[in-house]
Amino acid sequence: MTVDDYEHIAAEIGTRLSANMAGGGFLAARGPNDEKMVIAIQKVQNLTNDIMSEPTRWYLMARVRDSLPVGSLSREKNVAFVIPAERLRQARQRGMLREEDAPMDRRPTHVMSATFRSVTRSTGRERTDLYYCDYAITDLGSGEVVWTDKVEFKRAASGRTWD
Repeated sequence: MTVDDYEHIAAEIGTRLSANMAGGGFLAARGPNDEKMVIAIQKVQNLTNDIMSEPTRWYLMARVRDSLPVGSLSREKNVAFVIPAERLRQARQRGMLREEDAPMDRRPTHVMSATFRSVTRSTGRERTDLYYCDYAITDLGSGEVVWTDKVEFKRAASGRTWD
């Protein structure tokens, strides 16, 4: 996978999640006076054969979160996105803490996760990798998946594999 692939995935999922939230979706009935919804983000789970660094796995989640109109979501729907406590401690130690990542009330009600999968098809002269990235937001109280979407893309190579 390439940096462009990561950019494409994050932009596409961010756009789709924003559209879902703006159009109602799982936040349709929420208002500013509802109990706070705290969505904890987790780093991407990589089930592909590709090496994906830990910063890249966090980047894919942070980029989606950053693409959302978080300020208006917070005001209009009483929703906050937070990073896990261990990441918060690491960020504080390095002096890289964003104020919106450290709200006083960190009791998550939902979790946003993502999983990368791939399938490889290879012949003597050609190889095709299909990548599938699935994002989900799960209600921690009920275990119900309240939102999910996916992005798929393909990479193809041809030529002798021993060159």
